[in-house]
Amino acid sequence: MPYTAIYVRQSADRADSVSLETQEALCRRDLTEHEEARVFSDRGFSGKNTDRPALQQMLSEIRAGQISRVLVYKLDRISRNLADFTSLLTLFQAQGTAFSSHTERFETGTPMGQAMQSLLMVFAQLERETISGRVRDAAFSRAKMGFDTGGAAPFGFRREPALLHGKRTHILVPDEHADAVREAFAQYLQAETSLCTLAGSWNRAGIHTARGGRWSSATVGRVLRNPVYVQADAAVYAFLSARGAELCTGEPLPQGHGVTLYADRRVNHSRFTDLHGVLAVPAAHRGLIGAETWLMCQQKLTASNRQRTRGKGANTWLSGILFCARCGSAMTAVRGRSQMYLVCSGKKRGICEGAGAVWRVQEAESLIGRAIAERLSQLAEYPFSMESPGTHAETEALRLRREKLLRALTDSDDAAAAELAEAAARLTARIKALEERAARQVTGAITLPDWQACDFSARKTVAQILFRGIWAEGSLLHAVLK
Repeated sequence: MPYTAIYVRQSADRADSVSLETQEALCRRDLTEHEEARVFSDRGFSGKNTDRPALQQMLSEIRAGQISRVLVYKLDRISRNLADFTSLLTLFQAQGTAFSSHTERFETGTPMGQAMQSLLMVFAQLERETISGRVRDAAFSRAKMGFDTGGAAPFGFRREPALLHGKRTHILVPDEHADAVREAFAQYLQAETSLCTLAGSWNRAGIHTARGGRWSSATVGRVLRNPVYVQADAAVYAFLSARGAELCTGEPLPQGHGVTLYADRRVNHSRFTDLHGVLAVPAAHRGLIGAETWLMCQQKLTASNRQRTRGKGANTWLSGILFCARCGSAMTAVRGRSQMYLVCSGKKRGICEGAGAVWRVQEAESLIGRAIAERLSQLAEYPFSMESPGTHAETEALRLRREKLLRALTDSDDAAAAELAEAAARLTARIKALEERAARQVTGAITLPDWQACDFSARKTVAQILFRGIWAEGSLLHAVLK
């Protein structure tokens, strides 16, 4: 037999909030003498969405036809979102389930009653967003002063209580995984090491993410990109500023401390690759990774990302080499009413006021195509080298490791000095072997294709071989050959 569902919710147990027990007692006053009721209770859940276990259980029983009426203490107990509330009312009406509130006394079956419900929900949603705004502003204010704003500690750190400017907060300190983070940064600079390699190594070692999951190339990449690990100097802050971050630093510039990023998730969703709208605040803790090593890792990450994504566009063979001259973002092809246009991707994200739909794809391809055809006609053959693309990077990484070992020799005892000297000698031999191999690289030549006979894929390949990049600036295109 259908029964009445009493739904109660309390997001936080505060002195000024109505407890779940009080809500239930008040709702029971509205029951008739023989009316059967069951209570659905959600403690510690916000009304901003419907992801609440008791609410979902109640909705499933409504769909099964087991509930004849839903009774709440107040409208905002069931939802503080107008769209969600409207969807719930639609479901109630479709299932023939009545809805009533102990506090708001009006007939919900009439058009006027439904309008009053919607109006009250508008103010309930406004109240929730106002409270969220105050909490967000307070968190940003604390963040600018270097105070901890909560959340899970980054991998390789744990939080410990501390005093900052005479106020209680928390500070990050290295945990048992800090050495794994240091080793990961050092290994990534080796030519043969990739994000997938590091993820597999950590998974095999039984190391879990900060949330207890398995590592992937994406999660390892977020660790390597996070400036919370760097011993920041002026070069690091310049790098973050160039990415669009707002620096919250004083004078003198803090040296050797990690950098914490704070972002409004409603605006920014690419935390480490696009830092527009993000605060970069010197943290109270000392970083784990030297500034030079961290910046070299960022260069490799950027190069790897461009290599994976460059030229993936299927709408024009210019994809991967055409960029906005103002912000450096890629120009992407979008469809207009009758033609395809090139638009700055940074403009679409709201971070650039540069090139809009100035260039038609067909016109840009025709102009660049003529330049390519002319260039190909000037070159009977195009030289190439069989040198491994990772040889130079590996050599530079080995040199950096050797320099660090040699510097460590001056501060080591006799026993450690012998081991360091032997390791440096092995690195020297490896560097020499790589240099000799590079000197023996085979060079040759290939016959260049006829541009007019090239298909879409071939044109894209030729354009990427010939051009370092093409930058759009208003009605001008600036092409730079390799």
